[in-house]
Amino acid sequence: MAAAKKETAGKENEKKVVKTVVASAKKAAVASVKKAAAPVKKTAAPAKAAKTAEVLIQSPMGGVITPEEILKRVGKVDKVYVRVDQNKAHWVKGDEVGSIDLW
Repeated sequence: MAAAKKETAGKENEKKVVKTVVASAKKAAVASVKKAAAPVKKTAAPAKAAKTAEVLIQSPMGGVITPEEILKRVGKVDKVYVRVDQNKAHWVKGDEVGSIDLW
């Protein structure tokens, strides 16, 4: 009988250990979820980036245009080749090609 009591006591100890491990795992999981769900603290606004230089393309006759204006005028294309001497912006889109007058 003593062996049966030891075996029962051993199983009860195992159950207690398992319950303790499960409880601590639950606590850790809950803490992890709470930490992940916690609102992110807002940090100070990032410093403004340094102003970049404005790029202007000028013709020999005095006309001026920006790269942004050229891209707006040619639309969605793959490449743009600017030829000031020809007063043209040649564009490529896949197999299509074309050009626009700059000034």
